[in-house]
Amino acid sequence: MVSPIYFVTVFFQGVASFLSPCVLPLIPAYLTYMTGQSIDIMIKDKKAHRTLVINSLAFILGFSLVFVLLGIVATSVGRFLQSNRDMIRKLSGVLIIFFGLFHTGLIPIKALNYEKRLDLGQRNPGLLSSFLIGVGFSFGWSPCIGPVLTSVYIMASQANTLLMGMLLLIVYAVGLGLPFFLIAVGLKYFSKYIQGLYKHMGLVKIVSGSLLIIIGIMIYFNAFYFLVDL
Repeated sequence: MVSPIYFVTVFFQGVASFLSPCVLPLIPAYLTYMTGQSIDIMIKDKKAHRTLVINSLAFILGFSLVFVLLGIVATSVGRFLQSNRDMIRKLSGVLIIFFGLFHTGLIPIKALNYEKRLDLGQRNPGLLSSFLIGVGFSFGWSPCIGPVLTSVYIMASQANTLLMGMLLLIVYAVGLGLPFFLIAVGLKYFSKYIQGLYKHMGLVKIVSGSLLIIIGIMIYFNAFYFLVDL
């Protein structure tokens, strides 16, 4: 059985990934990719805004599908290694703590702090192209959001069933995709606030990194298992 805390945790890890310095600042660019229109036009033109909202769902579906498929792999590998579960759990906890220290900036690692965008040559924005942009997002930004995403894969690998592992990744994708969808829906309202978040990126990284450290400690000491009975 997977503790409900797992699901709450991975949801907020998804939100933390959305707020990361390599995702949030580029949201305006992705919004324009999906419609071929500027932010100003999408705010004023109801048809362009409606297209954005619809295409944003395809975008979210694209990266969610990739994350879930990779989660299936992580869960399958985790089930295969059940005989060494305690050792793997402790190693996983140490790895997540390490990622948390990196995410807070205490351990700088250049190789984990880059992004690679996939240019799909956007000419005719639509559902399919938005879906493909989402797929490209999941692969292109994985190195940057890797510490958080890896911790989710590790948690999925600890799940007792394949379904639970998949659900964890779905919840993570919801945490990452929901803020994006809300911005698309309320573009007129949110556009002026996005810039204001940029100056708090350092604090966001420290908070999300601290969360990873706490998760790592709990996994190492199997604290989630004991919380199931609470």
